[in-house]
Amino acid sequence: MNATLWIALWLVLFAGTHLVLSSLAVRARLVAGLGEKPFLGLYSLVALATFIPLVSVYFDHRHGGGPLWNIVALPGMRPLAMLLAALGIALVAAGVLQPSPALAGMRKAAASRGLTRITRHPLFMGIALWALSHLLLNGFVNDVLFFGGLLAFSLVGAAHQDARKRVTDRERLAPFFAETSFWPFAAVLAGRNRAAWRELPWIGLAIGAAAAAGIYALHAWLLD
Repeated sequence: MNATLWIALWLVLFAGTHLVLSSLAVRARLVAGLGEKPFLGLYSLVALATFIPLVSVYFDHRHGGGPLWNIVALPGMRPLAMLLAALGIALVAAGVLQPSPALAGMRKAAASRGLTRITRHPLFMGIALWALSHLLLNGFVNDVLFFGGLLAFSLVGAAHQDARKRVTDRERLAPFFAETSFWPFAAVLAGRNRAAWRELPWIGLAIGAAAAAGIYALHAWLLD
């Protein structure tokens, strides 16, 4: 089996196990049998067991499979991609420090604050921006499969989480869903929320920005 098929296989396993384990029926049965914390531990182990081989196979065969597009030389494309990558990493870091009320394990009353006024999925949207930035600069088949797959997984995963939470935690999260949006700034533009800049987790955003700068500085060495 060639490298492209291996990347596709591990991508399907990574995304598929995420979606299946977090589905209503499967998750409920496993939580009932194991308990919530052991289930989350199992969920994390399965994620690592599928994500690490996916990344390993891709890194060994990146820029393979032939070119699908080459737009990196277009004016402004590289700075745009760098900006999207930095925003994505910053969103992920900030989303960890200021988690969404819809995340697993959150039990307190749900209200939008800071990042979730902008999007109720800062983690997923951060990953999506990071993946999109790499799609702009890498147009070979294996690159498009890997980064395009992660982009699709981020958006599908966010939608899947919304659908599950509307069923399992409807009463607590109803006000949260009413005043927040899937897409960044959609609720703000629709007048259902406002951007409260003072509420943003600036420490997390700064950590993410610093991490992005460090990754960029070491990028050539990391990919050598």
